[in-house]
Amino acid sequence: MMKKREKWIPVVTLWGVMALLFSGCAEMTEPDVRAYIHEKHAYAEIRQGQLDKAEQDLKQALRDNPREPSILNNMAYIAFRKGQTMKAVGYLEQARVLKTDDNDEPYILNEARILIAHHDYRRALSLLALIEPRHNWPSGYRKLMAEALLHNGQSSHALAVLLGKHETGGDMAQP
Repeated sequence: MMKKREKWIPVVTLWGVMALLFSGCAEMTEPDVRAYIHEKHAYAEIRQGQLDKAEQDLKQALRDNPREPSILNNMAYIAFRKGQTMKAVGYLEQARVLKTDDNDEPYILNEARILIAHHDYRRALSLLALIEPRHNWPSGYRKLMAEALLHNGQSSHALAVLLGKHETGGDMAQP
């Protein structure tokens, strides 16, 4: 009986050491990885309509990685859905500041959509004007810009944007 116990002692010890190591690894996960995991949970919760739960996951993601623009973009979406327009705009402005490349268009478009939904057409137009001089417009830009132009009394410019017959660069009129 004693020999059987002695035989299992190394196995049990090995399992104990492995359990201890793996439990420590969970706590030592890099902040960027934890943020990514929280953000992925939030995506699923947003799709399920669980905005409060998603917001909590995104707040945790921001604590782990406060410089990730996509987290702020998702926080803006939740704030907008909750009717917190200016809070949503603030999140998107932060996201544009934190972006690490030149691709600020998704944040500009989302902010403009929120401003248009809030009937702040002049501000939306000023924001969209940042994209107009660029040669390749993102999907959805023409319609969004045309709507902002129409609400600012610039119907001919709106038509030119929709038809793709607009001026680009420095020869463009300011909104």
